[in-house]
Amino acid sequence: LPHFAFACELARTGKLGKLTRVYAHPRGMKSLMSGWQPPQEEPDKEVVDWDMYLGPAAWRPYNANLLDGFNFEKGGGFVAGDVRTERVGGGVLEWGSHCVDLCQWAVDDCPPPVEYHPPKDGELTARYENGVELVFREEGWIPLGSCPVRFEGESGWVEAGDSGKIVLSSPELLAGRTVAEIGGYPATFHVRDFLDCVKTRGVTKGNAAAAANAHIACHAANIAIFLNRTVKYDPKTHEFIGDEEANRLRSEALREPWRL
Repeated sequence: LPHFAFACELARTGKLGKLTRVYAHPRGMKSLMSGWQPPQEEPDKEVVDWDMYLGPAAWRPYNANLLDGFNFEKGGGFVAGDVRTERVGGGVLEWGSHCVDLCQWAVDDCPPPVEYHPPKDGELTARYENGVELVFREEGWIPLGSCPVRFEGESGWVEAGDSGKIVLSSPELLAGRTVAEIGGYPATFHVRDFLDCVKTRGVTKGNAAAAANAHIACHAANIAIFLNRTVKYDPKTHEFIGDEEANRLRSEALREPWRL
């Protein structure tokens, strides 16, 4: 969406001054902190093959809420990294990547943060190597739809959400233009970018490395939540520094007969 691209461009080009903090607002961060549900009688396999649904995740009792898609308040969800494991990731893993990837873009596509602190007062703070903070927060300050992001610099701030709206600390940041005109990012940006890269064999803006870094940040944040303490991550080795307990949580044993 063009307003997201514009917000990232403001951060990347110094229009907000020196960037200090980027906010990701994953929905359901609180309501999905625990995904364990009381056992219920399993339906026939023709209705739900529960064993197959669990796949490689650790076995857990059947509960219809776990099939209930986006019904977060009931603990519902369908992502293996979420409610089908004991280390449930809540909105951090379910929604996090949708806004963290934008934060990564705003911080100039750098590697994921190197330090993650457990939640305090509803916010989980991580720190990039360059000192910029990434803050996971339940909601934005302004009602701009789901998965909003906010970028703060020493000279200004910008907040945008998937409603298509954007709010700026100063109208001067628009420089007399409309959001759709800013930076050459039309609403079809990702489609056009992909088609152009098919022709040029270039790398898309939304590429695999960018997606991986966003997901790494979310999983590292979730490990800090699970351990309830600070963890330090090395983006070069993909390991937590001097932390065997955290490193064991980077992967889980696959349930038989699944293999990777």
